[in-house]
Amino acid sequence: MAHGRGQALFHEGGRGHDLAGGAGFHDGADGAGADVGRVRGADVVGVVGVAVAQGDDLARGHFNDTDAGPLRAVLFLLLLGRLLGVVLDVLVDGQFSAYGNTSSIIPSPTADLIDSSQLRTLPQSELDARVNQYAELVAKRARPLHKKIDLIHAHDWMSLPAAQKVSAHSHKPYVAHVHSTEFDRVPNGCGSQFIHSVEYQGLQKADHIITVSYYTKHLLVTQYGLSPKKISVVHNGIDPLDCPPDISRHHFASQRPVIVFMGRLTSQKGGEYFLRLAKRVVQSIPNALFVVAGSGDLYHQLLFQTAFDHLSAHVLFSGFVRDRQRELLLNRADLFVMPSVSEPFGLVALEAAQRHTPVIVSKQSGVVEVLPSAVQLDFWDIDAMVKEMIDLLQNKDRHQQAIDRQLRDISKVTWSKSASRVRDIYQRLFQ
Repeated sequence: MAHGRGQALFHEGGRGHDLAGGAGFHDGADGAGADVGRVRGADVVGVVGVAVAQGDDLARGHFNDTDAGPLRAVLFLLLLGRLLGVVLDVLVDGQFSAYGNTSSIIPSPTADLIDSSQLRTLPQSELDARVNQYAELVAKRARPLHKKIDLIHAHDWMSLPAAQKVSAHSHKPYVAHVHSTEFDRVPNGCGSQFIHSVEYQGLQKADHIITVSYYTKHLLVTQYGLSPKKISVVHNGIDPLDCPPDISRHHFASQRPVIVFMGRLTSQKGGEYFLRLAKRVVQSIPNALFVVAGSGDLYHQLLFQTAFDHLSAHVLFSGFVRDRQRELLLNRADLFVMPSVSEPFGLVALEAAQRHTPVIVSKQSGVVEVLPSAVQLDFWDIDAMVKEMIDLLQNKDRHQQAIDRQLRDISKVTWSKSASRVRDIYQRLFQ
């Protein structure tokens, strides 16, 4: 098998970009007589990773909550390559399917530019066509790599059909990495039957499945009838901060307790429950300020609900916050609340805890598995959440104790550990 320097190619207007400047890659070992079963020294690990972010964001390594799972997956694969000493050929689409004339491997100058959430709303016939078109093109692009591929690693439903085709043509195993399911994205059970079908078929045919939490593993077993033995859990990690947050430098709402919700404004994330909490908390803490950071389909509904409940002076809709703005907001927050209806993981809760902010999360989330000290309540239990929120905001000793316990929890959660866990899974598949 040939070897060389791995490339993660992001295509925009026909130009290839080396993601993160190639910092995540090492040269592979000599191909002559290499023992693939050892993983370390395997010449090439072929990866099909579909990222659903704006192309420029991918090239710069930026992502938001909407596309955090798939994009972090790509960055995680780069870290994995560095740890394993293998070459990764990462087939990355800057957006998904025939998304338009920018940031796509598919030359479709007449197509409209849409994001992953809009993709789900297409008529089934068009959605089916775009998914199949993407799968065919990825399979075609992977064909020259068949002799070099040892493994295909696919992320979420959009890449599963493509991974199946590459696996069938190359006769190599493929791993399905599940960051969320249609049952999470549409908790009321009225999700896309097409996406359910794609997930079911793709997961049934996968040689192995990785989930980001035991919460998601249980969902796959109960909803898709998968064997627990076929599923491994690899929790997301978090990078250490260069320096601890200094909230004394921030002057935003300095005389008010600030409670933050951060995520897509969809039914999955529980934004409506956050407003119910706000309505109750301000009765006890009249100067409390609730910040809703994010954008999504429910923006106008939540905005109108805020006005109807006479909360306009207490709720601030910041819109989508990126990078530095997100960090500053989490630094300033006195409390972070994640009332998700169904959350496969919830990495933003770790980010809040890392920035010395007490965290309240729903029990219906995967992050509780690595952040056990966080307050964990059912998303629908408004009474219990309100009681905990008021106590954490008014009891300084408990507030600090919560911060200390959370910092101890996240000290054990790293991307390196996650990568090592995936390495072990690869080794088992190669045996």
